[in-house]
Amino acid sequence: MVSNINAFDGDGHVEEWEETFSDKYLDAEFRDRRPVVIETGENERDYKWLIEGETFRIGGSPSSKGGVVSLEYEKMSKWRGSHESGEFHSAAHRLEVMDAEDTLISVNYPTLLLQWPIAKDPKLNQALTRAYNNWVCDISSQAPDRLKWVTVICPSDPEEAAREMIRTQKMGSVGLMVLGEYNEKGLDHPDFEIIWQTANDIGMPVNVHPGTGALKAWEDYPSVAADQFLMSVVRGFKTICSSGILDRYPDVKVSFLETGCTWVDFAIEVMDFTLDSIRERIEHDALRAEHMPIIERGLPKMTPEEYIKAGRIFIGFEVDDDLLPYMINKYGTDCWVYASDIPHAHRLVDSPKHVLNREDVPEEAKAKILWHGTANLYGLDLDAANTAAA
Repeated sequence: MVSNINAFDGDGHVEEWEETFSDKYLDAEFRDRRPVVIETGENERDYKWLIEGETFRIGGSPSSKGGVVSLEYEKMSKWRGSHESGEFHSAAHRLEVMDAEDTLISVNYPTLLLQWPIAKDPKLNQALTRAYNNWVCDISSQAPDRLKWVTVICPSDPEEAAREMIRTQKMGSVGLMVLGEYNEKGLDHPDFEIIWQTANDIGMPVNVHPGTGALKAWEDYPSVAADQFLMSVVRGFKTICSSGILDRYPDVKVSFLETGCTWVDFAIEVMDFTLDSIRERIEHDALRAEHMPIIERGLPKMTPEEYIKAGRIFIGFEVDDDLLPYMINKYGTDCWVYASDIPHAHRLVDSPKHVLNREDVPEEAKAKILWHGTANLYGLDLDAANTAAA
């Protein structure tokens, strides 16, 4: 029986704070427009970001102002850990939480930047993503064998986004975070081809994370935006798997994170319904105009299950997903990305042990789903990680 393991966390988080957009990380020309933390007045020690006249609070960001921690963070510290860990003040603070949860490596994602855009001016938005990348790289470099990070981009200028991918990979980034869609543009939109080509050229995995890729929906329709947050991953999966992207860019690995795993079969059924209909229409010469864009972008050469088993697609899972044993049996043990979701408040604390204690998950699968898929997705150096742990 597996009793202990150093998990590879493929989807942890950091919460941006005032230091993230300080002079140390933000381009000089944008420093007079930097995000600032303000008190909302709604509750005691309750904060929001103020960016170009707009206010934001995404997840737990911001959780402090001038060193004073929010009351909400203190109340939820059981899940979040210390605010120094949550706000990624130093590698030492985060490693303390990781060590307590038997986690050897953590690949970190943002919190505030799960909303796109956070600034309406594309130039400012790009500068804020660069500042974030500079900051998360700086802190991660204090323990580079154990703390990994992914690049955040602003897709309003795909060529600039591609340059940022190249820049940050040289800095140590192990992947690219994208949302499942951006306003009216799906991930197969022609404007994004340079992003896919760059990912293919430099071997950078593309990771579809929940987020809200439409500022208008967030402002005017909060319930719609909340639905979009998770459903964007499902739509991103359908877009990528039905568009031939994985055939055009054969060296790109993709992942779909923080949405559990129970949706995968449903998404495949929905996608197959559309593709099977088009293939039948091709066979019977009965195509309509609305089918042509799908055909022109290229029908996929493989099924999603084949892409998964070929090591091209990786899926995040929740450690308490009821259907996890079924999904492991169907798709194998190699495609799963374990996630701690540190320091977000809805997570299960000490989640690696939750997996180890599940009686319905095969013993031989437990170790693999806690590290194998994450290592393969991001190309992690197992020897370096083990040396760091020792």
